[in-house]
Amino acid sequence: MQKLIKADSFTPLKLSYIKISHSAYAIEDLVIPSNKKIPYTESKNNSMSLGFQSDPIFIKLEGLNPTSNSKIILDLGNSNIDEAVLFESGNIVPLKVGGDFLPHAEWDVFSKNVAFTLDWPQGTSKTFILETKTSSNTSYTFRFYTKEGFYLKESFENIILGFFYGTILIMVVYNLFIYLILRDKAYILYSLSIFFNLALQVYLNGILNQHITQHSPYLHNRIGSMILCLSACFGWLFAKNTLNLKELNPKSNRVLNVFIILTFTYLIFPIYILDLGILVRLSNFIAQVFVFSIFIIALINFYNGNRQAKLFLLGWTTLLFGILLFTLMQNGLIPANIVTIYSNQIGSTLEAGILSLALANKINQLKEEKVKIQEDALLHLEDKVSERTKILDESLFNIRKDLNVAKKIQQTFFSEIRTNDERIKFESFYQSMSEVGGDFYDMTQVTPDHYRIFVADATGHGIQAALITMAIKAEYESLKVMYDHPNDLIFHLNQIFFNKYSNVQTIFSCAVCDIDLKKGKLLFASAGHPDQIHVRVGEKKLLSRTGRIIGLVDHASYRSVEMYIEEGDRIYLYTDGIFEQFDSEREIFGEDRVYEHFIESDRLTLAESIKTLLQKLNHFTKYNTHQDDITIVGCEIGRFQ
Repeated sequence: MQKLIKADSFTPLKLSYIKISHSAYAIEDLVIPSNKKIPYTESKNNSMSLGFQSDPIFIKLEGLNPTSNSKIILDLGNSNIDEAVLFESGNIVPLKVGGDFLPHAEWDVFSKNVAFTLDWPQGTSKTFILETKTSSNTSYTFRFYTKEGFYLKESFENIILGFFYGTILIMVVYNLFIYLILRDKAYILYSLSIFFNLALQVYLNGILNQHITQHSPYLHNRIGSMILCLSACFGWLFAKNTLNLKELNPKSNRVLNVFIILTFTYLIFPIYILDLGILVRLSNFIAQVFVFSIFIIALINFYNGNRQAKLFLLGWTTLLFGILLFTLMQNGLIPANIVTIYSNQIGSTLEAGILSLALANKINQLKEEKVKIQEDALLHLEDKVSERTKILDESLFNIRKDLNVAKKIQQTFFSEIRTNDERIKFESFYQSMSEVGGDFYDMTQVTPDHYRIFVADATGHGIQAALITMAIKAEYESLKVMYDHPNDLIFHLNQIFFNKYSNVQTIFSCAVCDIDLKKGKLLFASAGHPDQIHVRVGEKKLLSRTGRIIGLVDHASYRSVEMYIEEGDRIYLYTDGIFEQFDSEREIFGEDRVYEHFIESDRLTLAESIKTLLQKLNHFTKYNTHQDDITIVGCEIGRFQ
């Protein structure tokens, strides 16, 4: 590919330049041949580098078209020329106009660099005068190409640049991935640093203008300084973090902090209002301060024994060496070849790779420090464990002591379900999941012929649920003999909890069953509670919920269910803990087993019916019934007429 490019390209036979100050020469003097002597400075090859110039530069290119093509492309070898005007000797009318003050879409040739298409008959000689103005470094590498050779050269360069860009982009993504795993700030700072360094290379190579900012010259001419400042800021932050300057070298850390603050201040305000020439020079100065400050600080820390500084220093040395080769090539001191032309990209890629090794080394260092810390910790672990165990035992003892007191207090909540009334009989069972639970029940004789049973199940378990039962008992005590119908009682209980306890999200289900022996009736209301059961001689009637759970909705409506009772009827009220128990294979005991048992236990006494149900449950769960609180209240109707 290189042979094809050389065969289809040629350099000027003679190249010379002059810097024009204060209108010493008119354009006619330079373009139209005359006897007036113009003091051109001759260049020894097709490259020149004149540094920063505030005055326009006029360049004379003399050449012979040795190719068999009449369409020749002049490549200036620079993508960041502000203005370029090409004249043909003897004609003051501009032949071509270009530069990045024009939108790239209006450039004469779709290329990274400023280039012009020329009509140049084969075998003829021509002289061109090129006027250039630029706020950046004035450097050129002139070469004439045939159209085919030019685009072959462009493709070849794009492949090489794509390799460099792809390598750095892979490092960006890889270190972002490591950051997501380790959450170490060094990796995100490194990714951002090399990402903006990659963006800077894309800008300097002209790719950014060719494909992204091609319609906005103003943005293009200032975005390079913005990218450079961001690259420097994240590069300094990465160096601070990786070299651990805050702890190992506070003085160097303070110096870099000053650089970061000044650069960031420059980035967010002056960069938008400064003259472009001043802006570019300041940005170039920041770039030099950045590279050399990192190099010097890495060198100082290396001599001070900072292990991380070794790879850091090596990485920055490769970058500086790449910049040096590129600068020498631009000044014509070393030949232009694939190494020198792309030495900047090579240096940047090697630097990024070496810094990746520095991060990998940091992981090893962290592992070593972790092992050392673990070894030191093991030396004192036994004493610490013994001390902590003693503290935990004391805390556990106090907790158990408090829980036992709480258990005794909660046990006083439950009314003694005993009566000498031969018309009715009561039995109950209660077992909390832990020391204290969230179930509550109460039996009250409202009148000599009217009994009321209340069962409630607070959400949650343990201490939280037990505290809710305290509130339930306190509020229920004030209401339980106040209302004649269960639905009225539940309605007012709901209003109290919704208005008084809604800020702590206190909700619970409950069921109220009234037995009126005088009228021979059962009245029932339920707030979100599971179906209860009324058993009569081998058949069951389910007592379903008649309204929403307590504390959930304001002014919730509740209704009562009324049915007649007969001698021998049994009513069982319970919480969901009796049927929501699991065996070892996670099979649930279920409501159907409960219903079936109570229907079939009519030959057993009321106490035996409850006792045998618990035995079946224990057998089913292999005595692992502490999965939820269990409450059962049974009522049997005797002869009441």
